[in-house]
Amino acid sequence: MLMEYGRHDAALAIELIRRLARAEDGESITWEALTVHDLDTLLLRIRQLVFGDLIRADITCPRKDCGKRIDIAFGVNKYLNHHSPRRVSGVEPASEAGWVRLPDTPISFRLPTGTDQLALTVHPDPEKELMDRCLRPARLSASLVRRVDRAMEAMAPSLAHDLMGRCPECSATVAIYFDPRQFILRELREQAGFVYEDIHLLAEHYHWREADILALPRERRIRYSEMVRASRSAA
Repeated sequence: MLMEYGRHDAALAIELIRRLARAEDGESITWEALTVHDLDTLLLRIRQLVFGDLIRADITCPRKDCGKRIDIAFGVNKYLNHHSPRRVSGVEPASEAGWVRLPDTPISFRLPTGTDQLALTVHPDPEKELMDRCLRPARLSASLVRRVDRAMEAMAPSLAHDLMGRCPECSATVAIYFDPRQFILRELREQAGFVYEDIHLLAEHYHWREADILALPRERRIRYSEMVRASRSAA
């Protein structure tokens, strides 16, 4: 699915979560109805299970007279704790489920969801469409928009941020933009590419069917593949 899914990353992320996650109490969940923050949190937890807690990224120093590679590393748990939701004073539930209001204004709003993101991928003016969907009234002064933005960011923080680092060679401060959805899907796609190699190798060597190879536990499939590669290297 990761390699062959032809739709936008937002749709792929929701489909991946739908296949791998479930509610502890067994209740059905409409995953696309979750906030963007919750969906990206689930992706980070999936990534944590597959690759571990540590995330590594790298960037080239932007100084022309340097250009050294800079490694940036951080843990999923610490990252999520740093960007955890918090209560916002002066915000109260509105009459409609999922909406809140600023009591001293005529403004009500709701947090963007996966459904909103799916709709925005095909809309010619996504910023306007998002405001129309999540803000009432949709046309506000710049100061009120900033107030709503601050409340939304506190209630469901974006997990896409600049990560700051320092070049160990020249001490320049650098920033790398981290979008967890793009980063994780790219990592998983790269890992999924090896599945094709394993299928080809095991089918050719053992004459197993594709369905039987895919039914193997991941660690067992990898182990068989390593054994075949080792035997061919030794031949």
